[in-house]
Amino acid sequence: MFGSRRAKPGSAREPVVHRYRKKLNGTSGPLVRLGGMNAVRVPWSDASFLAYFGGLTILVAVVALLSIESNEHASGAFVGLSAVIFAFVMLLALAARRGGRLVTAGLYGLTAVVSFVVLFGALLNWFGWLPHANGHLFQGFRFWLLVLELSAVVAAAVALRAFHFPLLVFVVATTAWFFVTDLLSNGGDWTAIVTILYGLVLLNVATRADGRGSRIYGFWLHVVAGLTIGGGLLWFFHKSDFDWIVIAFVALGYIALGNRLVRSSWVVLAAWGLFQVTTHFAEKWAEVQFLAFFPLGLFFLPFFGLSTSNATKQHPWAAPLAYGVLGLVLIVIAQLLVRRRRDAIAAAQI
Repeated sequence: MFGSRRAKPGSAREPVVHRYRKKLNGTSGPLVRLGGMNAVRVPWSDASFLAYFGGLTILVAVVALLSIESNEHASGAFVGLSAVIFAFVMLLALAARRGGRLVTAGLYGLTAVVSFVVLFGALLNWFGWLPHANGHLFQGFRFWLLVLELSAVVAAAVALRAFHFPLLVFVVATTAWFFVTDLLSNGGDWTAIVTILYGLVLLNVATRADGRGSRIYGFWLHVVAGLTIGGGLLWFFHKSDFDWIVIAFVALGYIALGNRLVRSSWVVLAAWGLFQVTTHFAEKWAEVQFLAFFPLGLFFLPFFGLSTSNATKQHPWAAPLAYGVLGLVLIVIAQLLVRRRRDAIAAAQI
């Protein structure tokens, strides 16, 4: 129409993003179709590392800049500055997507989500609707703050739909947790209970996503589910020896669940939980408190925390012994998992 000609498939004039979409079912393209949804996925390499590191650096830089400038300008001026930053980052994201640089577009999109939320918050503050922070995350029913939190969920969901970048699933899940928790709780134990319940619901959503073939998106759902369930349990169990024994059994349950679902995120969180359990008992047995900074604590053990007057009361050897036992236990568990699931676990020569 009007003298225009459509580019032939496979020709140099065909848009780059269209050529990528032809690789939806392959592993070489960055756009993979899973369960009716397209997910941007790129193999790990030096280039992908630099792209991710650069994108996350931009995110941190923008957040820092907005934080600094919010204290330097009046409300109206900060709204204008936030709008300029959001528009600039959004243009970068759309340009990258149009050029077929889908991972880069997703990284820019991540920063655009944060910039939009800051812009919306600046507008609410300019109108005098945003309540002032009082040092508590979850306290009372604050309507406009809930609106701002909900805008973060919506913005992340819109960006996910636009850029198909899996890391945005993490943003959607975490912002949704924050909104739901702030809506239903006022802090304290009830917040921890709501957090655990949210994690259990999210675990169900994640397993359903896996069942539909959306394992790339499901990964981040599993991560947030594990963090919320574990974080809520740590709120209740983190003081006595019995509490940490409970956490150890929960960590073993995480390993069993991760093995059953073939999801390494649960196993990673379990290993960290067992590490914290070991740190608790290592500090108690060695009677040296700075072991929480392991391994730096062990490195500086001969120089701090020991004196000639109380050296006989301390057992510094107990700390490295405890961590050594933990390492052996983790290796034994790894070998058991490989023996049971050689068909599903790569590198069975472990």
